[in-house]
Amino acid sequence: MSKKICGHCGTANDADNKFCISCGAPLAEKETFGNGHFEDAFGRSSRPYDRGEEIIYTSVAPRNIALCIILTLVTFGIYGLVWMSRLNNDVNELAQDPIAPGGGMVVFLTIVTLGIYGLFWLYKMGQKCDEIREINASSGILYLILGIFGLGIVSYALIQDSINKVLE
Repeated sequence: MSKKICGHCGTANDADNKFCISCGAPLAEKETFGNGHFEDAFGRSSRPYDRGEEIIYTSVAPRNIALCIILTLVTFGIYGLVWMSRLNNDVNELAQDPIAPGGGMVVFLTIVTLGIYGLFWLYKMGQKCDEIREINASSGILYLILGIFGLGIVSYALIQDSINKVLE
């Protein structure tokens, strides 16, 4: 009998299960369009992400960097906060870091600390981007320096570029 592998915890489940017997996450139902994308029991799309020795299914999708920058500028930075939240959640999902703070908390702490937490966040995102791209670099320092000089949007674009490259 064929098995379904949970994209969340990696547990093997019976082919007719809709939810994982270990963690309760919805299991992939079917492959769509033959491009490796799956839909779970709730109709959410997942894509395969090769993480070394294991394949992880993630709902993270690439974003158009130029469009995100334009939206941030047109909305006077408000979309930048939304983008920050999404970047945080996407990188944490790809890095499989379940204890990391959510995007909403990151935005809240950045606002409350008048941007200081945002600088720390840029540094941590650089480290996680290096981890998910499986490279030995110091992107965190670059992102922090850009943030200190008021170029946080460039750091956001670099983080998004890392996410997009991982999903290729």
